Amino acid sequence: MSSVLQTVYPERTVRLALLSSCTIELLRAPLAASLSRSGVRADFWVGGFRQYRQAILAPESPLYEFTPHVVLMYLDGDDLFPEVTENPFALDVARRQQLVHSRLEEMAVLIAQLRERLPQATLVLNTVTLPPLNTLLGLEYNSAYGVRDVISGYNAGLERLAQTDSSIVVVDVESLVAWLGFSRWRDPRLWYLARVRWSGEAAQALAARYAATIASRMGRMRKCLVVDLDNTLWGGVVGEEELAGLQLGEEGIGRAYVEFQLELLNLYRKGILLAVCSKNDPADALAVIRSHPAMRLREEHFAAVRINWEDKATNLRAIAEVLNIGLESLVFVDDSPVERAWVRQALPEVYVPEWPGDPSDFRTALLELEATHFYKVTMTREDGDRGQLYRAQAQRRVLGSVATSLEDFYRSLEMRITIGPADSLTIPRIVQLIQKTNQFNVTSRRYTEAEVSALATNPEYLVYRLELTDRFGSNGIVGVLILHHQTGGTWQVDTFLLSCRVMGLAVEDAFLGFACQALDRHGARKLMGEYRPTAKNTPVAELYPRLGFEFVENRGEHRLWALDLTCQRVGVPDWFQVAFVGEKGNAR
Repeated sequence: MSSVLQTVYPERTVRLALLSSCTIELLRAPLAASLSRSGVRADFWVGGFRQYRQAILAPESPLYEFTPHVVLMYLDGDDLFPEVTENPFALDVARRQQLVHSRLEEMAVLIAQLRERLPQATLVLNTVTLPPLNTLLGLEYNSAYGVRDVISGYNAGLERLAQTDSSIVVVDVESLVAWLGFSRWRDPRLWYLARVRWSGEAAQALAARYAATIASRMGRMRKCLVVDLDNTLWGGVVGEEELAGLQLGEEGIGRAYVEFQLELLNLYRKGILLAVCSKNDPADALAVIRSHPAMRLREEHFAAVRINWEDKATNLRAIAEVLNIGLESLVFVDDSPVERAWVRQALPEVYVPEWPGDPSDFRTALLELEATHFYKVTMTREDGDRGQLYRAQAQRRVLGSVATSLEDFYRSLEMRITIGPADSLTIPRIVQLIQKTNQFNVTSRRYTEAEVSALATNPEYLVYRLELTDRFGSNGIVGVLILHHQTGGTWQVDTFLLSCRVMGLAVEDAFLGFACQALDRHGARKLMGEYRPTAKNTPVAELYPRLGFEFVENRGEHRLWALDLTCQRVGVPDWFQVAFVGEKGNAR
């Protein structure tokens, strides 16, 4: 099986089909611009006005010739439910429920057709709303007539449909409209003249939300938010104020800083790394973090802390290095316009937003930042643990710096590896790794959740995940290995990747060593390994020859290696304890 998405990530290009119940052509330019800011180039196919049904259901539809990676179908509430807006008095409760049921049944048919014709595509749908100012006014909640139950019923049904298919993503347009305001969302002139349901301002907001959704699915969101301390996490300057004199607490503007910290804590819970970069005396600043009774963020919430008198660009480089992530993964928040300007100049890869001067606006500014740079459409167990995982990784680095030898360091970690087949509980994390891992990734193939689920039940494939635990705690699922049966006794590594958190520990040796043992049970005599070079995976360029594979041939830019399993194995290093938690029941 080949993935239609595998070409998206290395080239950062996505084929995007736009379907709508209104004119959607005007969304193309702002959507392309928003995607470009996330490093994604889009090729578009745009359906005609209200032609979404025909585009999906017609056997020879050009939609399917385009083979999009993403199908974005925007349906407007006024177009879906004209009966409600034209004559709400003709619909009692039962008829409104029937109307909602009918629209959801039609949506299910359209989804089924798209899934059949485009099984690998992501489908982006939207919640709907209707004009809040309508003829019912006071009758909305005081009579048998209504509009709100139609909207809530449809949106709830849409959520249920999406929960049955991981390739469906729902964008909450209803909340977006509420945030912007319906009067700003609509421009009646554009509707009457061009059949466009949004204003220019709304098109920008909608495009930004769609771009964040697509970029999130492609693993293009930022990973770490780095914050200043003085006048950012609290009001006042440490060293000039006593602990009790800082603005941080339940009264006055101190509550604004508390609410800002609470939202940062929510980011942490979603798997976004937090770090500190502050020009300060370390003892004074850490005393506030550790001891102030109103602090919601404590030292354990920060994956990295740099508190000193060095310039902030230098400290941001150090934070990226200790976390083993690129500078392009960082967002830096600082109240000082001078510091912001310096970091923008010195480190253009780091995103530095303008920041409000009034702390009353901090939480809102952070939420807007989340919507563009930390947007998430899925969560795994590892996401909730990510901050702790990276903090533990920093502790491992400290231990490594004092070890007398590399092998002594490995043994001191007391590493335990657990390997098992992919299943319904672990596939979401496996897919997350497949879509986001770039450095230790020998082929950079990208699979969707539906594709991995299909591979896991295909007798020609073996799909394994690896978890690593050491003396500092669990790293969670950090490795994926997909083996593909070729002919006879030959198998090939289709996908082999490790999270950057565990690079440099020889985990790859243990994983491939396990693979050699597992393949014995399937009568394997040869294991082929393919290396597909990308701009970021040079760390694995010499992986196969290092582990004893023999060079076979070049296939264009790809290199093919082979290991004769009848006379050679990859050894499992003795500093690992390895456990296997089950076998794929239908494997060969």
